Amino acid sequence: MVAIVTGGSSGTGREVARALADWRWAIVIVYLEHQRTAEATVEEILAAGGSVVAVRANLADDLDVQRLFAESIAAFAGVDVVVQTTTCSASVLYQNAARYVRSRGAIVSVPTADPVTAEVARQLRERGISIGWAPPEDVLAFLERWRTPTIP
Repeated sequence: MVAIVTGGSSGTGREVARALADWRWAIVIVYLEHQRTAEATVEEILAAGGSVVAVRANLADDLDVQRLFAESIAAFAGVDVVVQTTTCSASVLYQNAARYVRSRGAIVSVPTADPVTAEVARQLRERGISIGWAPPEDVLAFLERWRTPTIP
């Protein structure tokens, strides 16, 4: 699995990135201003045997977000999950996720993030991409439920 984690260099994003790396997922840490913090998080995950890259991207800029997905796909051959732990500029991220996240993937956002528009929600559903919101402490539980579906 490959996950893009916005705000992955600090706070909730960092915790999520480290936990997903423990699950042996490849991680793309997205940062805008704190390069040293992002690099420290990358070094920590690499030292623990994880696969990770950091990408600087302004989530409000469509070209930056397209580049984020292009670099993620180049590094890990695809993207399965987007974890939106920042509270703003999610609409451009969601629009691009509808194009670039693999079918049957997932997007999970903290409740304070921008909502998904009806059109983008429709595009995500058509590709079987799960959409969810979870408080920061429940993001990993959401992804655990997503990755291990129950058998009817």
